[in-house]
Amino acid sequence: ATTRATDAPATPQFLDTMGAKISSLALVGHGASSEHHDGVVLILAGIGGPDAVRQILTALPIGFPRAVLISQRLDGGRYDRLVQQMARAAILPVHLAEPSTQLQAGNVYIVPPELGLDGTHGLRFAQGFSLMDALPSDDSAVLMLSGADPALVDTAMSHAERGALVAGQSPDGCYDAAAPMALNARGATV
Repeated sequence: ATTRATDAPATPQFLDTMGAKISSLALVGHGASSEHHDGVVLILAGIGGPDAVRQILTALPIGFPRAVLISQRLDGGRYDRLVQQMARAAILPVHLAEPSTQLQAGNVYIVPPELGLDGTHGLRFAQGFSLMDALPSDDSAVLMLSGADPALVDTAMSHAERGALVAGQSPDGCYDAAAPMALNARGATV
């Protein structure tokens, strides 16, 4: 996917467009009709991010061809409550990520900060790993929303260089726009 800067507002139409882009990801060298997808959609968010995450989850249809990982920084770390909250908004099943769980397409995983992805034998959640290092760039998307960690911008952009869709929330719609603004400055879609 090519990255480019735009000034699209954070509207339902923009979310529909982003959802279409995410759902059209395909393995390089394979047609869009391929039924097996190794990639994921990784959503990074923090303060101000839950509303945007809810809007994205409501737009994802049954049978979405990738696993969706949500890394939402929370004060107090009540990830079990975030699972409940997002499950009410999502059509797809929402789970709390646990060590050794293998990712399944069409599922949403709320990922606590101590877990990352081990790509040794398929993608599995594991302690001591990064969420971004094992992503298959050519079949994944990284979305950085309000409050995402700006220190992850370089890693996200390295995935963009290898074919990932990398996008940020419109800074106008962010409570904490540091990461989306850094993505915009690097030429990513906002």
